[in-house]
Amino acid sequence: MRIDLNIGGYGILIDEPEDSPVCAWPLSPFDRFLTPSAAPPAITVEVQIVNILPDLPAGPVRFDACHGLWTLFESNTGPVLECLDTQTLRTRIRATLDPDFSTVRAFVLEQATATSTGWVPMHVISPLVELCLVTRIAREGGILLHSAGVLSQTGGYVFTGPSGAGKSTVAQFFAERGASVLSDERVILRKHGDGVIAYGTPWVGSGRYAKNASGPVTNLYCIRHGAQSHRIETMSPGAVLSSILQQCFLPHWDREAMNATLEFLGELAQQIPCRSLAFIKQPDVVDYLDHYSAGMSLVAP
Repeated sequence: MRIDLNIGGYGILIDEPEDSPVCAWPLSPFDRFLTPSAAPPAITVEVQIVNILPDLPAGPVRFDACHGLWTLFESNTGPVLECLDTQTLRTRIRATLDPDFSTVRAFVLEQATATSTGWVPMHVISPLVELCLVTRIAREGGILLHSAGVLSQTGGYVFTGPSGAGKSTVAQFFAERGASVLSDERVILRKHGDGVIAYGTPWVGSGRYAKNASGPVTNLYCIRHGAQSHRIETMSPGAVLSSILQQCFLPHWDREAMNATLEFLGELAQQIPCRSLAFIKQPDVVDYLDHYSAGMSLVAP
């Protein structure tokens, strides 16, 4: 089976040449990102379904995600990844990765379900594809941000904040006005010339918004729920970096990618207006933001 995805402008190929039975696929909203590309994929995952996982030579631990998720090890040829079944805590995937995180050779344990026996592509996408994607994005000038992304007639908005801050709520209010919601949970931001482009992703929040589209970012808001009225405040560069950094999916396992992430965040704070937004749960927050943006555009530089 061949699965072609395009996420954040990155072509991703998951190739299982034996056509083994597949469970729980295609899965919404990942089906919206099934886009074959004429260009060679940026990330290729070669999948082999096995009854017994092979022993792969692994050295010291490079990064441990804890909580029964995955562990990345050093080796002489490149990182080695072990992924656990979150219910049984037994290893279900072992994989070798090229040093540039572009090619993965994954051995996937055959899995029995109530109706069939096969493999689950989502177990390969998370965490294998996510790991490679986050690393590549960071190394090449970008971040995967815990945020909602919206493209409207007045600009491209990114709303970032912790769970419960109101990302899905703001996304819904914009969607009701006809705006294009890229995501209400995770948005990819990448450098593009002197600006920044926001890309939708298939990772969704409570609003289930996910669109395979992109557009320029004109405003970034660090959001929270307000008390009595909507309120926008300026933020110092240090506060901007601190707030955004807390919501990034950081490539802690890769020094080059971490350094590039910090550099990108510094540029982002300089290129894009970043402010805090406290809002009450009312649809007129869209008008409030539109009026604020229009007023700012009339101010002479």
